[in-house]
Amino acid sequence: MEWANFYSNTYGSNNQLVSGLLSEMLIDEQVRLYRKRTLYQEIDDALAEKNKERFLQLTGELREIMAYEKA
Repeated sequence: MEWANFYSNTYGSNNQLVSGLLSEMLIDEQVRLYRKRTLYQEIDDALAEKNKERFLQLTGELREIMAYEKA
């Protein structure tokens, strides 16, 4: 079996592979941005309701997202 043929048959061209990876990265970024926006709103709601437990849970999730973005 020739490796070049194996990869081209399995994954298509390199351009398709790179394009697919870039698309996936873009989607992941948009999902993260959306979740951050909703977290800010949910954090505001938790503060308004004086729900400390929910506030701590949400801010913890927000911190995880922000730490991931810094890495």
